[in-house]
Amino acid sequence: MHIPIRSRYRLLFICTALLLVPFLLPHGRDKSIESDIAESINSILRLSARICKKGPNEVQKPVSALKDESRYSALAEKIPPAPLSQLDGGSKKITKPKPDQSPGNEQDPEPLIKVLEADLQWGDTGPQKPPPLKPPREKKSPIADPFPLLSKPLSPFYKNLLTERTRPPTPHPAHSTPLFIGFTRNWPQLLQCVVSYIAAGWPAPDIYVVENTGVMYSNRDDKLSLQNPFYLNHTQLAMLGGVKVLMTPTLLTFAQLQNFYAHTALERNWTEYFWSHQDVVVFSFEEAAEGGAPSSDTIAKQGFNIYDRNSSSSLYHRAVSVQSFLRKKPNMQAPTKWANVFFSYDQLTLVNTAAVVNTGGWDTHIPFYTSDCDMYIRQKWSGYTHYRTAEAGHVFDVASVLDDVGVLLRLPGIHASFSGDPGIPIEDQAWWKAIYSDPAPSSSSSSTFMREINTLTRLSKQTSRFGETYTALVQVVGRMSDQKYSGGTNSHRNTWQKSQSGGRGEPFYRDPDGFEQGILMQIDLGREVFSDKWGHRGCDIARSLVDLAWRLERDWDVDEEGWGYEGGW
Repeated sequence: MHIPIRSRYRLLFICTALLLVPFLLPHGRDKSIESDIAESINSILRLSARICKKGPNEVQKPVSALKDESRYSALAEKIPPAPLSQLDGGSKKITKPKPDQSPGNEQDPEPLIKVLEADLQWGDTGPQKPPPLKPPREKKSPIADPFPLLSKPLSPFYKNLLTERTRPPTPHPAHSTPLFIGFTRNWPQLLQCVVSYIAAGWPAPDIYVVENTGVMYSNRDDKLSLQNPFYLNHTQLAMLGGVKVLMTPTLLTFAQLQNFYAHTALERNWTEYFWSHQDVVVFSFEEAAEGGAPSSDTIAKQGFNIYDRNSSSSLYHRAVSVQSFLRKKPNMQAPTKWANVFFSYDQLTLVNTAAVVNTGGWDTHIPFYTSDCDMYIRQKWSGYTHYRTAEAGHVFDVASVLDDVGVLLRLPGIHASFSGDPGIPIEDQAWWKAIYSDPAPSSSSSSTFMREINTLTRLSKQTSRFGETYTALVQVVGRMSDQKYSGGTNSHRNTWQKSQSGGRGEPFYRDPDGFEQGILMQIDLGREVFSDKWGHRGCDIARSLVDLAWRLERDWDVDEEGWGYEGGW
């Protein structure tokens, strides 16, 4: 290989000069040895450039830190030497840089690219023994479409019926009544929650699903599949009377999401707003309506089975009446400072926007659990009041999903059922079995038993024709709630968050089990932060009347009782 004379002399000069570095170091200056060596090398390079008749801008840029130089030198040792033709361009013609081109950028970037590639390889790239894998994961069954009617072209009958069942109640209150429902995973459960609020009278245009998935526009552009945990269908939400979707710019923790609610309220001049968990199903107190819930005979006579969402006993009306009362505080003797109204603790909450802002927002160092304890106690110390009011309606905390959430809108032909139903009470099982299996009645059957069979059979037929009854819905969803806390533990409480395992190869794919593990680690971290912030493990810190955050000694022994995230929760 031919090396140009200029390059030979330059390489020889640099090697010789480097040997003289110890003798050329400047003395008497208060600088570190590394800075002195770097300055000397830069001086040699500039001298080399003048000797080789190259411009000062074409010389290698000054060395700023020898530590970086040594790191990349070690990496360079692992890179095979490039052909000599690549060092000087070989037979390529050397062209003078254009006036608008920086002379220092004419070097071939390939050597630098090779260094970066070696850096990203994290060591030896030769044959290695595969790392050990964790035990195989249990395969999850694919989830079913939670509302099949929305996934196919609607017939004129169902289109009109759906429009009627999702039409907002009138008249709308004079003030805004926004309801935030945060979403990260499990589309079927979110859809079930949204449909239940619409059926309970909440105006669909006032419902804001906050898509906190971190997949940016992937759901809006229909790039994710149903089996992906972060899948959300914007189109179907719009079909339900105009439910709105707000997208967070990135994946937020629970505390950050709460601050996002408050920020949105400020942007839209909402002095109050509601928010709800997505793992709930709500109902109005239809049994409290005038005349109670409609009987099967009344349903048959009316020709439909749908609750009047304009009723004063609807969940929406009862919740908004509390909001209206608090807005009229000068005349109604309401307290001047209130922060939250809990209708079923925070499963449905009315929030005073000013209380969030004036308390400094949610502490984002406590990302998930215990962030509520921290916020609500700080608000209390700031002089704000929290209300635990009478329930606005039935609020069921659930982990499962109805087989078809359209049943919540009392659509004809849809029965209330869910997978894993522990079953109807023993005394009722024979009746329902007889209804759905339709056995021939035995001669030994009592007249009372047969009357019950005939009644339930008639109800089943009416459900197919007019929609499910309120009583049946409340009973089925009640069993869903019981199942979530079966066994007296919280073992089933959050199973809904990891019920999907698909989406590999789709945008922003995350390993579902790994995502869940990361959340659990952040939960422990948040508890650790909370316990160090208040010097106590547990939410019972209201004993103090002054905000002493980060100034209290721990009231437990770490060596004997464990870290802040252990015990006390």
